[in-house]
Amino acid sequence: MYDEPARTPPTMVNYHSALAPATTGQAWRADLQPINITQPQGPSFSIEGNLVKWQKWHIRIGFNGREGLVLHQVGWQEAGRVRPVLHRASLSEMTVPYGDPNYPYIRKCAMDCGDYGMGFVANSLQLGCDCLGHIKYFDGVVNNAQGEGVVIPKAVCLHEEDAGMLWKHTDTRLGHVEVRRNRRLVISMVSTFANYEYGMFWYFYLDGTIQLEMKLTGILSTSVTDLANRDVPFGIAIAPGVVASNHQHLFCMRIDPAVDDDQGGRGLVVAEVNAEPLPWGPENPHGNAFRVTETPLLSVHQAMRMAKPKVGRAWKIKNPAVVNPITGQPVSFKLIPQTNCPMLM
Repeated sequence: MYDEPARTPPTMVNYHSALAPATTGQAWRADLQPINITQPQGPSFSIEGNLVKWQKWHIRIGFNGREGLVLHQVGWQEAGRVRPVLHRASLSEMTVPYGDPNYPYIRKCAMDCGDYGMGFVANSLQLGCDCLGHIKYFDGVVNNAQGEGVVIPKAVCLHEEDAGMLWKHTDTRLGHVEVRRNRRLVISMVSTFANYEYGMFWYFYLDGTIQLEMKLTGILSTSVTDLANRDVPFGIAIAPGVVASNHQHLFCMRIDPAVDDDQGGRGLVVAEVNAEPLPWGPENPHGNAFRVTETPLLSVHQAMRMAKPKVGRAWKIKNPAVVNPITGQPVSFKLIPQTNCPMLM
């Protein structure tokens, strides 16, 4: 595949808006009507320095060169006080290992936060942003090679958006319907690492849910091959003579929970939660029973765990010092992983 130089691909494939029609042979879409999002009475959030208040959420926004957007002192206001949820949360590292055994991919494995810095390569969203509605921007401050301060204007975007249906019930006896709309607060940034763009989106919901979404966009890292080659065992042909090699994008998040703990989470414990069917027997005579089990993870090595969708695996971060008055169990937040595969190297 790489024994001799390949010819330059003759077909132009370009993402630039002025050149893309020549690639596709089609004009840009003209049949989408505009969607206007307005908040004539202003947003529901308020800003005090770097402190954001929205509904019951309190969030402090930070920024640095390596991690980019950092969340501090995340809490939930209830009964006259702010109950701690997170002491700190950020992206600590991300790696992009390549799965092509040919040179140079055997040595290609970017460690983007350490090599580039999520904050150092943050986009200034004044040049274009996918936030809609009433937007509040925060500048990012980093340093240059001489140690001097550098301001990235509008590096972080804050806005709120509709998030579909939160709850609905139809009382068929009375013919009565009630529905609650969901809304979320979005705190986001976008960074450019050479060919790729990474979007970091933190979502805070009305029901107390926190969600993190990493969006990958930009353009692929490619190499050339023979124009007639369609057999690409360690990648995919994306144009005549152009190959994108297999690779992964793995994100390592730093989460410092402080669930109802004013001392920053020192008293918290973590338990693994699995849904497990019971074997046939006296406790399960009809074969339909299953229960949810919790296993405490009491050491660092014991807590090196893998996601397992088959059993709905999740992890509870619990505070034994505070008991939920309804369940009688320690208050907790549940960490729910998304389905994905681990590093394949």
